Amino acid sequence: MVDGLVDELRQWEAVSRGGGPLEKHRTQIDAALALLDAGVADARERLADGRGHEVPARILDLHHVWDFFRGRFLLRRVRGYRRTLDIADELAWECYRPVLDLPGSRPKEPPLVGFSRTASPRAHRRGSAYHDLLPRGGIHTREGRTAAARLPFPVIDVPWHYDVQLPALLTVAHETGHHIEDDCGLGDELRLRILGAGLSPDRVTHWERWTGEAFADICAAVVCGTAYADVLAELLEAGSAGADDFSDGPHPPPATRVRLARAAAVAVGPPRGADATHSPDGLEDPEITAVVSALLDTGYDGLDGRRLTDLLVPPDAADVYAGAERLLHRRPSGCGRAATVLAAAALAFQSDPAGYEQRGVAQRAEAEVLRLRTAGSRTAQRAEEQGAVEENRLRDRAEAGALLLRALDAARESSGDISP
Repeated sequence: MVDGLVDELRQWEAVSRGGGPLEKHRTQIDAALALLDAGVADARERLADGRGHEVPARILDLHHVWDFFRGRFLLRRVRGYRRTLDIADELAWECYRPVLDLPGSRPKEPPLVGFSRTASPRAHRRGSAYHDLLPRGGIHTREGRTAAARLPFPVIDVPWHYDVQLPALLTVAHETGHHIEDDCGLGDELRLRILGAGLSPDRVTHWERWTGEAFADICAAVVCGTAYADVLAELLEAGSAGADDFSDGPHPPPATRVRLARAAAVAVGPPRGADATHSPDGLEDPEITAVVSALLDTGYDGLDGRRLTDLLVPPDAADVYAGAERLLHRRPSGCGRAATVLAAAALAFQSDPAGYEQRGVAQRAEAEVLRLRTAGSRTAQRAEEQGAVEENRLRDRAEAGALLLRALDAARESSGDISP
C-alpha cells in the first residue's frame, strides 16, 4: 500500500522533469509531493516500530489529500482541456511573475488554474483549507479533512464552460489579483488607502468591505485594459444594474464593478480606436475616481514601493485594437504578450461576434498565446539567490509536511478511531 503510493508520486515527479505537459508545473508538483512524502515517511516509521495497523487509514488519508492535486494535474495531460488550461496558466503567470521578482521576496509557486463546477471564477489562497474542493463533495475521513487544511500554492478555479469561452478567461487576471494581495500582504495597506481616499463616511463602510474585490478588478484592468471591463459587463449582465445599488456582500454591485474596471483601464492608458467609443463614465464619478486614484497612484510597501503600474504591464490600447482587426482578418494579432492577445480576441468578439466565430478568432488567438510561452518550469530566480531559494523551499516543505502529520494525529486523537 505504501509502495504503491510512493511509486505514483515518483512517477509524477519524473513527469514534471521530463519536458512534457507538466514541465511548467514542476514547483507546484514539488510542493504537493512534499506534503505526501512527509506522510509516507511517517507511515514507514509506523510500520517499522510495530504500529502497522495504523498505516492503511493514514495512506487512505494521503490519497484523499492527493486527489485535489492529482485531478488538476491530470487534466493537463488531456489534449482537449490542456489547451485552455495552458492559456489560463500563462495569463496567471504573466500577472503573478513580477511578484517573484520583487527584491527580498521569498520565492513562491505561482497560481494553478483548474476547472470547477462553480458558476463563477474563484481564488483559493495559499494556506487555505481545501477539503471542500475535493472531488465528489469532499474527502471521506475526518483525518483527511483536517489534513487538507493548508493549500501549498494558490489555486484559481474557473467554470467548465470557460473551456469554450476564451474572452471569459480574462477573469483569471482578476483572481490572480487576489493572490497578489494575499502573498504580498497588502490587505492593511489597501484598507488604509480606502480610508484616506476622501470618500463620504456612508460610502467608506461599503468600500472597506469591497476593497479586495476592487483591487482585483483594478489589477485585471491594468493588465487587460478596457477589454476586461467589457468581458466583466457581459459576464455580470450589468447593463441594467443600478449604479447606486450598494450590496452587503464582498463585491460591489455589478454596474459599480464595471465602471471601476473601465475607469482604472482608462486611467492607465487612454482608449484609442474602437475603445474610444466607450465613455469613461467611471472617471466622471468622483467616488470611482477617488478609489482608482487611491489604489493606483502611489507605491505599496508590500510591493517594494512600486505602484501597480510599475509591477504589472498595461497593454497599449492601439495594439489591442489593431490586434483585434488582424484576428478578424484571419491573421495573428501580432501582440507580444498573452494578456494583450486575449484582450484583442475579446475586443474582436465584442465588435463582430459573427466574424469571431466564422473566422476562427479564438483558435488563432489560442495558438498565438501558446507560441509566446517560454520553455522550462515557471520560476523567477535570480542567480545570486538560488541557494537561498532552495533553502526556503526545503524549509517550507518540511514545515508543511510536519503540519500535515500533526493534523492527522490531532484528528485521530480527537475522534478516537480511524474509521472512514
